[in-house]
Amino acid sequence: MRRHPFLPLLFPILGSAQTICAIQGSGTTSPYVDQQVTTEGVVTAVFTGSNSINGYFLEHPDCDGNTNTSNGLFVYAPNPGGVAVGQRLSVTGTVVEFNGLTELTSATFTVLGSGTVNPTPIQLPIGSLDHWERHEGMLVRFPGQLMVVDNSNWSQYGELYLAPERTMVPTDRFDPNDTDPDGTNGAGVSNVAAITAAQDVVDRSYVLLDDAHTNSWPNPTPWADAGGTMRNGSTVNGLTGVIHFSYGEYKVEPTGPVPFVHAPRPTVPQVGGSLRAAGYNAHNYFTTLGEWGAANSAELGRQRTKLVAAIQAMDADVLALCEIENVDEAVEDLVASLNGTMGAGTYVALEANAFGQGTRAIILYKPTVLEPITALYQLNTNIFQRPHLTQGFRVLGTEGRFLFSTMHLRSKLCDGASGGNEDQGDGQGCFNSQRRAQVDALVDHWSGLRSTSGITAQLIMGDFNAYTQEDPIDLLRASGLSYQAVEGGYSFGYASMFGSLDHAFATTSMDQAITGTAVWHINTDEPSTFDYQDANLSRYQPNAFRSGDHDPVLVGFNGGQLSTGLREPTTAAPVVFVQDGTYGQWRVAEGSRSTGLRLFDRRGALIKEVPLIDGVAGVEFEGLAPGCYIWNIPGLGAGRIVIP
Repeated sequence: MRRHPFLPLLFPILGSAQTICAIQGSGTTSPYVDQQVTTEGVVTAVFTGSNSINGYFLEHPDCDGNTNTSNGLFVYAPNPGGVAVGQRLSVTGTVVEFNGLTELTSATFTVLGSGTVNPTPIQLPIGSLDHWERHEGMLVRFPGQLMVVDNSNWSQYGELYLAPERTMVPTDRFDPNDTDPDGTNGAGVSNVAAITAAQDVVDRSYVLLDDAHTNSWPNPTPWADAGGTMRNGSTVNGLTGVIHFSYGEYKVEPTGPVPFVHAPRPTVPQVGGSLRAAGYNAHNYFTTLGEWGAANSAELGRQRTKLVAAIQAMDADVLALCEIENVDEAVEDLVASLNGTMGAGTYVALEANAFGQGTRAIILYKPTVLEPITALYQLNTNIFQRPHLTQGFRVLGTEGRFLFSTMHLRSKLCDGASGGNEDQGDGQGCFNSQRRAQVDALVDHWSGLRSTSGITAQLIMGDFNAYTQEDPIDLLRASGLSYQAVEGGYSFGYASMFGSLDHAFATTSMDQAITGTAVWHINTDEPSTFDYQDANLSRYQPNAFRSGDHDPVLVGFNGGQLSTGLREPTTAAPVVFVQDGTYGQWRVAEGSRSTGLRLFDRRGALIKEVPLIDGVAGVEFEGLAPGCYIWNIPGLGAGRIVIP
């Protein structure tokens, strides 16, 4: 009598005959642990060789009709000579739970014939996270397109998280306190259920693709594009493989080539207009080595090369740059490098000291395009971690005037959080209460500056540390500022999710001059292992990609559409400059607080530093080469002088 191809063979001496489904059971642990069993199935995948997962997968389709039990099983066999895909085998071995994976070890086999297994389709998001167990060891296929949404372990472990679409931070799309995302309530929890539901969908949308190897830092790195990278946003259709479990995660081990369509590296977005502004988080540019940024001079050199490449490519006329070390040397080092690359005098920096030894935000501007016409205003009370700067500019050639402001609110890190600053479970993280207070103070501060200066056009850029639908953004919109929707949709990635932490806001008169806003995806989609650190030297590329951890935002605007008739009232000028031949004198208003004056050449190099004595600083120009120089009295003002 011919035996049914999936009827278990009985070997009472070697072990009890059980189906794969019975061995897997309906729970996370096999009911046959430490027992010898004999089972049967078709080989769906074989992984052997150096650093492989060492074994093969068997499957007995629909072996018990119970969808809660898996039809597949992994057989650990470092040298399974003679085993090939498509064989129908009888296998005898000992059942073990190896770090959560049900498998057979010390296995022997007999070839019974051949067979085929059709992959089981799995649609994402999966119904429940515990549903992965019912597919453990099975051959599966994911119909349609999957996208790479997390490449952080790609270089080191050959792993990629995939999902049907880019997985977004819930609060980038859903407002915790407004059902309508256009609502501007800055507090409350009435819509938190929508945040929780969105997060649940995101959590069930991932599948982890593995390269079926156990070694670290595979060489070559699997699935790389022609440039050697693997960007988030790359896609694959009809992914097929077996479900494996290792290191605490269910993974797909592909059973053939994975035909990725690679997301290309983008060029600088076109935002139109006659002028361009940018906001960029420089990711801890420190010349003090071994602190938050570079560990040594070689790392600093590579970090500098990448950052300069990014700023040069953007070619913005004015920039808000965050996370520069809170020492003058870091600012001067960056400006000198920029001007050494782009040409003497291309950029000048405006900055003010922050508290402690952390970071500061600075303003870079092109003196050939813009002229400072107000004090360098700053707000730096005890609720802030660093000064928020505002500078009034005149556009050379059109005489248009605008205020440009930096933004870098308190981060979401929970270190030191207490009371209302603790995570409230609404998706906004820690210190949301402090970020709201910071925004309230800034809105009042900016309103006063517009009134004092008479300049109504204002552009605000930087790292807001708040996603698009979170309270601080609501408060800014509620104040009457116009949110500049970013073409490109996200500027930061964390924990396999994306969203916009970097934004741009404008007053009505500034909004009318804006021609476009976009984000340049040079960091968020790149593997973090492509940065400047020594550990990543083999992957280092001297370009703008992975020059930071946020993507820069660019805004285009027409200088000719800015008002030309507004000037700062002379009675409010905090600094008066008088030049008499080869001598210049700066006098500050009574009660003004500043330590002294600094004079820079057109390259941005510091030429002189002079203390203020009784509110006066004087500089002899004799010996200085003729030309344009930049002066700056931190917190009070900056401008240009020409030495004949």
